[in-house]
Amino acid sequence: MIEDVSIEKPFTEKQDSILEQLETKVEKGLSSDEAKRRLEHFGPNQLEKRKKKSPWKIILEQVNTPVVYLLAAAAALSFIFGDLPEGIFIVVVLLINTAIGFWMEMQAQKSMNALKEMDKVEAEVLRDGEEQTIDAEHLVPGDILVLDAGQVVAADARLVEVSELQLNESALTGESVPVDKNTEKVEEDAEIAERKNMAFKGTSVTRGKAKAVVTATGMHTEIGNISDIVSSASGEKVPLDKKLNKLSQRLIWVVLGLAAILAGVGFITDRDTYTIIQTAIAWAIAAIPEGLPIVASIALARGMIRLARHEVIVKQLSAVEALGETNTIFTDKTGTLTENRLTVNTLYLDEEKILLEWEGDEQVKMEQEENELIRKLFTISVLCNNAEYDPEGEESEGDPLEIALLKFARAYDQERLEELRSWERVAEDPFNSETKMMGTIYQSDKGYFTAGKGAAKALLEECSHILKDDESQELSEDDKQEWLEKFDELAKDGLRSLAFAYKESDQKPQGAEDEDFLHELTFVGLIGFIDPPQGDVKDAIETCKKAGIEVVMVTGDHPETAKKIAQEVSLVENDEPKALRGKELDESEESKDLSDVQVFSRVSPEQKLTLIEKYQEQSKIVAMTGDGVNDAPALKKADIGIAMGMRGTQVAKEVADMVLKDDSFPSIVRAIREGRIIFSNIRKFIIYQLSYHLSEIIIIAASTFAIAKLSLLPLQLLFLNILTDVFPALAIGIGEGRSGVMDNPPKDPEEPIINKKSWQTIILFGSILALGVSAAFFYAYYVWDQSFEVANNVAFFSLAVAELLHTLNMRDPEEPVFKNQITRNKYVWMAVALCATVLAVAYSIPYVRDLLSLQPMEARNWILIALGSIIPVVIIQIIKSATKKF
Repeated sequence: MIEDVSIEKPFTEKQDSILEQLETKVEKGLSSDEAKRRLEHFGPNQLEKRKKKSPWKIILEQVNTPVVYLLAAAAALSFIFGDLPEGIFIVVVLLINTAIGFWMEMQAQKSMNALKEMDKVEAEVLRDGEEQTIDAEHLVPGDILVLDAGQVVAADARLVEVSELQLNESALTGESVPVDKNTEKVEEDAEIAERKNMAFKGTSVTRGKAKAVVTATGMHTEIGNISDIVSSASGEKVPLDKKLNKLSQRLIWVVLGLAAILAGVGFITDRDTYTIIQTAIAWAIAAIPEGLPIVASIALARGMIRLARHEVIVKQLSAVEALGETNTIFTDKTGTLTENRLTVNTLYLDEEKILLEWEGDEQVKMEQEENELIRKLFTISVLCNNAEYDPEGEESEGDPLEIALLKFARAYDQERLEELRSWERVAEDPFNSETKMMGTIYQSDKGYFTAGKGAAKALLEECSHILKDDESQELSEDDKQEWLEKFDELAKDGLRSLAFAYKESDQKPQGAEDEDFLHELTFVGLIGFIDPPQGDVKDAIETCKKAGIEVVMVTGDHPETAKKIAQEVSLVENDEPKALRGKELDESEESKDLSDVQVFSRVSPEQKLTLIEKYQEQSKIVAMTGDGVNDAPALKKADIGIAMGMRGTQVAKEVADMVLKDDSFPSIVRAIREGRIIFSNIRKFIIYQLSYHLSEIIIIAASTFAIAKLSLLPLQLLFLNILTDVFPALAIGIGEGRSGVMDNPPKDPEEPIINKKSWQTIILFGSILALGVSAAFFYAYYVWDQSFEVANNVAFFSLAVAELLHTLNMRDPEEPVFKNQITRNKYVWMAVALCATVLAVAYSIPYVRDLLSLQPMEARNWILIALGSIIPVVIIQIIKSATKKF
């Protein structure tokens, strides 16, 4: 049995030599027993999977944070001093937070597993002399692959038999045009794109048939080599959790500072240790938003779920922040801006250029009335055609140009299409790369009809006449030159073109038996094809412009094709957009200033990487789309790598931050919009949480220094914070956002979650809330001379109601008071109702009431509570409306 995993440079040797070295036969392939032995020796034909985090490591990451340490210390002190309910409550909070974080991380891993399932393919092989379908993972060196149109090549293989084979190698080389293949050996220094006798793992068969012997599997394939390079590379990301941790650390320093002040005051005033510890625990609970990690994770998860409904899979929660900061999108053309399917766009007949107007996929209109030219062009399009077209797209197969012709024919005249398809074909001259033409002969009641199509120059050489004014006229050399110029004109318009000709005769044309009958034809005209823009791309690009996001097309396609699509989707607005070829990026003088270039064509993978680096040097936050293995380094280098889910390779999906299941550009814009909304919501609920937590600190400080007692007890604070830190904050965090979120430029990536303006808002709101609640507390305690227990309850319920009403203060200042994103958010009202119900139930159940130290109160106390909670909210709303700030 062979021992080497793969043969070095199999493209340099003849196929017989390769077969001999691999000890296999092209007629029979390997035996099942030998294939099994080789599979055990070489291992499965798959790329190495990244090592998953263990459940224990995920749990450790959830608890290894400063906030958890601080709350754990508070719980320990509560147990030490015998406050079991407080200690248990804090432990429950920690367990809930850890459980939610663990669940989110596991969900992310499950999403990636689902993506990997999409990449499983089968392979047709010869085993024991019979053709079999096997799982591609079971392929081994020496297997004989049987390749046919539509199949994905499952391993690197040396071609040994070829029949008009074309492969789409864009996933590996970036070449957008299918590559003709043969069995001839090539030079030793040939680049991958020049190895015409090889079929590579991850590429696909677009036409023809072949047999190939597998020479490398798994990580030893070309895709495996690139995958290995990518896995060792590192990306540069700024995750959201770093900013959250930084915020949490600041809050911890606040707690430690307060504890130091309290210890000093306690020491000077000779207070007992228990009082000092209890107050320190109260301040720790008041300062730390216990629900912050929970709500942040759920808000991000909610955004991920919403994006998933729009065919966008975001692999990491922290990537959502970079979405909101994105100010540059590098987008591919084919399949992202366009539909990734060729469509008949232009008919060039005689002197007339006819543009088609499509209404969906089922109907096509043209201004020109039908004439003999159009009828002949229609007939040739249908008869000189080997494709099958299914309107549902499930069973369409064949050359994309031929499918486009049948689609046009069906939309133009389905009845005539079905009639022509019933004609009897008596001969065919198949397309080949040398003649660049295809021809067929059909027999009908009227005789024989020869239909031909192909490259304009090749077909015109075989034409002696031309159809003009519904009559056949002699074709001159000047006519030929004129039509070649028209062919070039369509190319400059960004269209792919085919020429069409025919011949009618009573007798079977000479040369039919030898497949050489395309002579003395009558030329009809040209058809131009284009991959049309997706219908909603134009609106998505306009949205980007409003949002301050620069959209740049980066494609391997022809410059004229790229510019035409850029104009059609309003990516560029002038008639002569500047398009830069990839090779010009290597010329320093040409690439100094790229600010006015929005179309880059014929760009190689290395040049994509160069582009990203140039833009990032200008402090741009770059999102880049890609589908091939060759795109993987650039996807990883970009701030947001976006892989295509339908046509993307496994390696591209592995390294990307996002996967577009529908390969659609508008999905990118929806993701950016969602990223902005999520970040805005996170900022809002953090402001909401920190402002009332600040109010708690001020309230406790005021009562501690005024009467040496806690106006709010630790367990009361913890109970309130569990309610308001989670439910109202969560309702704010999962809101739909305001409609104008894409009307502003993206935020600065260096900007913290809570910026200077946010801190001003927190201090203002917290102070006003504290003033209202403290006023109610001291009024009950001093003016009405009520007991401390009753005054404590006034403070507790005033703060509870104020915190619930405080959600209304989270509207944007430019929004109306009564109709805004908060008042329209049904989850806010549900959260407020839930919290109010829990408060009422807690007050009505004796055990819970005693646990929270709640007392029966007079009616005037409830009026005082209403005033103490409502007045601060009214004041804040007046300030917001008057200043249009905060």
